[in-house]
Amino acid sequence: MTHVFRKISSLACIALAVLLVSCGKAPKVERGKYPLPDGVQISDCDVGKYGGIFVLSGSQEPMTFNDLVNTEASTSTIMSMMFSGLVTVDPFTMKPAPMLASSWEISGDSKRYVFHLRKGARFSDGVEITADDVIFTFDAIFAKKLDSDGNPVLDKNTGKPLLRYPSRYAGQYTIGGEPVKYRKIDKYTVEFETKIVYAPFLTDIGFVSIFPRHKLLKAFESGSFQQAWSTQTAIETPSEIVSSGPFMIYSYRPGERLVLTANPHYWKADKNRNRLPYIDFLIFKFVADANTSSILFATGQSDASGLDAGDYPWVKGFAKTYDFSIFERGPASSISFMWFNQNGGEKDGKKFVVPHKLKWFQNKIFRQAVITALDREGIVNGVWFGRGVVLNSIISGANKKWHNPNIRKYSYNPQEALKMLFSQGFKLDVSGELFDAENNRVEFSLLVADGSKNSTTIATTIVDNLKAVGIKVNLVFLDFAAIVSKIDDTLDYEAAMMGFTGGGDPSGGKAIYRSDGFLHVWNPRQKTPATDWERAVDALVDSQETTLDENLRYLKVAKMQEIFSEELPLIFLTAPMAYSGIQNKWANVKVPPLDSIIWNIEELYLKGERDD
Repeated sequence: MTHVFRKISSLACIALAVLLVSCGKAPKVERGKYPLPDGVQISDCDVGKYGGIFVLSGSQEPMTFNDLVNTEASTSTIMSMMFSGLVTVDPFTMKPAPMLASSWEISGDSKRYVFHLRKGARFSDGVEITADDVIFTFDAIFAKKLDSDGNPVLDKNTGKPLLRYPSRYAGQYTIGGEPVKYRKIDKYTVEFETKIVYAPFLTDIGFVSIFPRHKLLKAFESGSFQQAWSTQTAIETPSEIVSSGPFMIYSYRPGERLVLTANPHYWKADKNRNRLPYIDFLIFKFVADANTSSILFATGQSDASGLDAGDYPWVKGFAKTYDFSIFERGPASSISFMWFNQNGGEKDGKKFVVPHKLKWFQNKIFRQAVITALDREGIVNGVWFGRGVVLNSIISGANKKWHNPNIRKYSYNPQEALKMLFSQGFKLDVSGELFDAENNRVEFSLLVADGSKNSTTIATTIVDNLKAVGIKVNLVFLDFAAIVSKIDDTLDYEAAMMGFTGGGDPSGGKAIYRSDGFLHVWNPRQKTPATDWERAVDALVDSQETTLDENLRYLKVAKMQEIFSEELPLIFLTAPMAYSGIQNKWANVKVPPLDSIIWNIEELYLKGERDD
């Protein structure tokens, strides 16, 4: 192990020297060249000094820099360092907090919201951020697809206009069956109006980053908006991707690293009116797998890292040598699961799922038997070394405000699983193989993300557990992008294993919960609910959003969780304990209950470099 550490350490030092010019000396970052905006936000953090390179590592590279098309968590993490919405959520109070909007008012009927933008706030190229950019952003979200005569193209099934640039945001901001209304009041003021009362509006409005009209209008008008700001743009002309957050792109080399540098026009400053961020460069170093990422952090080659519960014990052993701290955060707010493709559709005359398998997958008892046959406690012990919990709900227990602990739970019991299967006409032959009532061998292929040691171990456990009840599972390892393509586009798969990030208001999971959601992975984008239970969930999701009574909202969200745990469209797996590590050389570290340990990265500075 020591030999491996030394080898990786040497390679990392060489890589850092190469990517920041000769001899490892970083280019000078100019500070104080531009005046602060009139609407500057003053941070209450300790005052630090400029300088330093902050290094992060990970196995997932960005898939885009266009917020309209992004659906992937690792890409979102990178983009959160570059772009800003109107509001954000304070990770300690969980209440809305200002971003590009410095303040807002809500009408007495709670249907109209007026946002006041920061006067003088600018994109990284120096162009001012105004109401025109906000209007442009929502025009892009709701733009209708037009035919050659300029008339809206209607969906053949619903009769509603199709979107020119489909995205998750159109559904998120369709409230009470109608798109949110928006208008410019003046250069720095915009108004939104919802058809009905919508409790999480202030949370939701911050989901989307505000697009720069001056940079993306041409792509919008030409029909190429979804291709704009691609990874190729970042490689060839990074300055074209202008940011509104603390950092902007300096350079991108796929397979190696993404280098961000301080945005000279960022709208936030410290108490001495020094523009943030303090850090000169933020580097995302791309590695082969999560294990390599953990090794880099453990040996001082990266500055912060989320750590697997399985890696925590050995990484902790290097804390004194490499001077870092690790914080236990409790069970992860994310959820992990496997699921079966329940889409009964077809393409070019070929069914997405063969009929006899679709019949199994759509059978609730079959799904309940599968989860009962899985030794999920064994996964907690074998993969996470006991540092984890079994999941039973679509909302993790880490989200204490919304989690329902009183839902149906499934214990590991292979014999009970077989009883469930037998009740549905399945049978075992003399060799212990399971067949359905029509004598079809019960087997399916499971998509698994390649390159993850933990995913491989969990998938292998699933194979072994289900073999014990006669079910054959064939593992198919693909890179993450290929899996996304299958579950979101081609739909030619039988089962898959994945996870979703979590935490915060349930409105953020609407694309998963609702039957028409694009992340309703087992059968996405339904025109009408395929089942009665999905219809019931849709109604609960909608109704909980229309009351301002949080207790009533909780009861509805709790009922939704009961339905998911009964119907099991997702076969819940485990939630490891979450650990976050950071080098002790960084000051202004504030660890929140749920969010990233570097949620306030613009405020971090190197200790010993401080103005008092």
